Amino acid sequence: MRLHISDKVSLRPFRHADRYDIVVGINDWQVVRWLASVPHPYRIDHADAYLARPEHKSCEIAMADPEAILALAICADDRVVGGMSLVPATRRSGFREVGFWLSRPSWGQRIVPAAMRTVIDKVRQCAPDTSFLASANHDNLRSQRLNLSLGFTELGQDEIFSMPLQRRVTVNCFHLMHRYVS
Repeated sequence: MRLHISDKVSLRPFRHADRYDIVVGINDWQVVRWLASVPHPYRIDHADAYLARPEHKSCEIAMADPEAILALAICADDRVVGGMSLVPATRRSGFREVGFWLSRPSWGQRIVPAAMRTVIDKVRQCAPDTSFLASANHDNLRSQRLNLSLGFTELGQDEIFSMPLQRRVTVNCFHLMHRYVS
């Protein structure tokens, strides 16, 4: 499965060969500080463990199954520059929570908004009534603006434990129950 976003950018399942790109992309403090469940420093054994998880086995099924975890590589010229995940939401039953990371050299290129629109559209083709959640560290204004630009609305705040920061942080929570406005 490959979802084309542009001539150079696509989404596809992660591969074992992506492990070095994942480590390089995530091991940047400016990237990892905004992620909740990623260790820092991020090592090759972390990438290997991540790639061995079941969500990398059947992406097509995970699109339609609200209980499945979906993980996709964001690629530019078939090199991993980021990742997206879709997991069953723990905050709200029946919702799916979307998350992402993007390597710093790829920031500002509108890759993530296009990738999120593509995944949301594809999931809704398979499961039309799917509703989505997203969260962003309360200091991460770029991710908050991204969520709002895609039609997510604010739900309030929550606290989560951040592995990279090794403390609890406040996150702003968002939901998308209807199609975004292009």
